[in-house]
Order: sequence, then structure tokens, then C-alpha cells
Amino acid sequence: MATSKKLATLVLLFASTLEYDLEICDLPSEESNKRCFVKQTLASLAHSPNQLAVDKLTNTLYFSFDAGNGEYIPGALHIDTKRLTVLKGVKDAFAIASDEFNGEVYFGGSHGIYRYNTMMKTLKRLDVDSLDIWWLVVKKRLYFIRFPSLKTYSYANRTIKALNELRHFTVHQFVFDVHDNIFFINGSGLFGIKKAETKAVLLRDYPRFLSMAIDNTSQVYVCSEEHIYVLNQMVLKVKKIVDVQGVLGLTFDKDNHLIYSNSQEIVRLMPVDIK
Repeated sequence: MATSKKLATLVLLFASTLEYDLEICDLPSEESNKRCFVKQTLASLAHSPNQLAVDKLTNTLYFSFDAGNGEYIPGALHIDTKRLTVLKGVKDAFAIASDEFNGEVYFGGSHGIYRYNTMMKTLKRLDVDSLDIWWLVVKKRLYFIRFPSLKTYSYANRTIKALNELRHFTVHQFVFDVHDNIFFINGSGLFGIKKAETKAVLLRDYPRFLSMAIDNTSQVYVCSEEHIYVLNQMVLKVKKIVDVQGVLGLTFDKDNHLIYSNSQEIVRLMPVDIK
């Protein structure tokens, strides 16, 4: 299918309605005041995006979607203007991560890793061979999970090294907090590892966690098939924020509003205090 035809199809599929739907409310804490999350649909789509990332400099949401040919195609939605584009040149963009300090977005999949400069609009494939990427993280350097081994590595100066803290674990997704502690999920639950250590602490083994992200303050969020949670990193306790069915991916916009995807749409939750 030609790129122009794909883009024409996407323009029809990704209708940015930005309509409010007062359906999602929950107690975010032990406090007596409730907070309501107003549901704002950013895009409706036929194929689900698995991973999301926001370039905070331009407030642009990057995501990938299955175009039906076995590869994931990268899309970009400028949240403020609602403008949608499809990025050319990336072959298979299953994994996505944003470097918010340098205005760069990374895409990874069965053809390796690509680096996209959001200001210069330039795309470059990193000089690494035989990589199939499952997950990407940017924290001072680039980290990734390799498929199908689900082992974790770092990349810098064309050199790949195993991430020492996670070398003994199968990892589905992981993030760093503000102190460089690592939190990760796999089929056994949610785990935490202190910086420079290799001992993992099981924080919760139920429900089955599907995705995770950090907000703009490096607070850790995770989701299951039915709920979105936040991790209290001081006491290492997981607390439910809101009930949401079918969440697949999480991220945050430049104003720290939570964005999630499911099999049909990408949604932003706008908090409203109820008095």
C-alpha cells in the first residue's frame, strides 16, 4: 500500500474529536475529596497502539499502530493543534521512547532502532545490527529490551552492554525513577530494584500488569486490564487511581495529564476536583 494511501486512510480513522465524556471518576487517594477525570478522546483508530510517548517540547504524541501488514507504523499527533501525520522511513515501530531534553524520539522494532529529531525533522537508523526491539527507555542514555529474549541492554557510542541490575530477569517493561531506581514488570508482577543493586523486591504480584510509564516528575504508573495505578515510591505501595477497561499503553503530555490507549482509541484524562 502506498504511503499516501495509508495517510488518507489514517486521516479518516484518527478523527481527533477532543470531546468530553464525564464517565471516569475514582478516588485517587485516601483523602475525602474525589477527583473526576474527564475523558478526552484524542484519536479513534482501527488498530491499537501498543506504546506511546510524548515529545514535551512540542506536546506531540507519538504512537505506533498495526497497519495490517505485520509491521507497526509510527504516527504523530500534535495535541494542541490536533494535526496528525505519519512518519516516513521507519520500518516497524513497535517500541517508542522520547528524549524530552534533546527533542528526540526513538523507534524500535524488527529492523533495529531509529532516532528522530523532532525539531530538525531528521531520521537516522542507529548503527547496530540484528536487533529486534521490544521496549525503549531514555535516561541519560538509551536502554532497550531485546525480543524474544526479553533481556535488557544499554546503548551508547555504538556499544551495547547488558544492564547489570536486570541481567538475571526476564523483563516486559521497565522505567527509572528520579533517583535511578528501577521498576519493572513481567509475568510474575511488579518489581523494584534500588540503584546499583541487583536484588529485586516484589511489590505486587496481582493483577497482571500490562504497561508502565513515568510522569513528568518521575512518578511510576502501571496499568492492568481494568485499572490504572500509581506507585508510592516512599513506601513502595501501589494505589489504584481509576477504573479503565482494556488499557494497552500509558504516557503523559507536557502538562502531566495522563494519556492511555486501548484497542479503539487514544484518550487523555483531564483531572477535575469535585467539591
